[in-house]
Amino acid sequence: MNKRIFVLSLLIILNASYGCRSKEATQSKVESEKVDSLIKVMVINDVTIIVKFGYDAVAAIKTSKGLVLIDAGISTLLTERYKKIIINHFGLKNFCYVINSHGHHDHIRGNSLFPQAQIIGHEYCQKDVSYGWTNTDSMLVKINRIVCDYDQKLKHSLPNTAEWEDSFTQKIRYMGSYQDLKNNIHFRLPDIKFSDSLTLECGNTTFEMIYFGEFHSNSDILIYVPEIQVLYIGDLFTKYGRPSIGSSSITDDNRWIHAIKWTNKRINDIRTIIDGHGQILTIDDLRRFNDNIFINKQIHKN
Repeated sequence: MNKRIFVLSLLIILNASYGCRSKEATQSKVESEKVDSLIKVMVINDVTIIVKFGYDAVAAIKTSKGLVLIDAGISTLLTERYKKIIINHFGLKNFCYVINSHGHHDHIRGNSLFPQAQIIGHEYCQKDVSYGWTNTDSMLVKINRIVCDYDQKLKHSLPNTAEWEDSFTQKIRYMGSYQDLKNNIHFRLPDIKFSDSLTLECGNTTFEMIYFGEFHSNSDILIYVPEIQVLYIGDLFTKYGRPSIGSSSITDDNRWIHAIKWTNKRINDIRTIIDGHGQILTIDDLRRFNDNIFINKQIHKN
């Protein structure tokens, strides 16, 4: 049997078994309006906002040279909406840079919507994109299954409750990811890559970046902006300093310690910590994460 025919048949079977419509269909007007109503704008300070939709988040910083984004979202469908919101908020259309906190697809898919901006990220972003995304047909089936799972959860949730909104936003996020993959929208990888650290001067604003080492992904970086005293930590940890370690080994622990010492030099000047999904964390969360890494290294050493 032809491979394409086999995959199409499998998708039909999956749709039938899960009872959800084809993910190739466009959003209904009602669904689209609900998406707009659930996109939130968090104002961090005079020059910084976070645009969120469920677990999707894009941060925007206004500099004297133009706009800088931290991450670009899971799909062009959603990031196109974020882009309009950011332009309206700041009254600017000049996007200078997009900095990717790491190379996972839910942080970089929207890169392609900023053709005039330079993309910045660690040199291992390519490794994160290559892993698991080389077989388009297989990924289409996988993402379709995720969408169907959330569709089923929606049917068993009370409308407009927290549980319903969580399932709805996740379904929309992965529908967008499915569409981008189906439409052959390629990942745009960093134009400016670094291996250890990088300092970017963008007009009146400085972006200090350091590679954390393989942890949540192959390409995790920390981004500190001293003028606004904000630290972006990507998906390295969550509330209470819980590490978001991936499947990698702990062979990069010396690099982790080096990056932690880098943050500790700045810790008294950090006012706001933002993770890769738009959650605002505290200095205590950062300290607990640092302690967890030191304990992990000590256990590994013993």
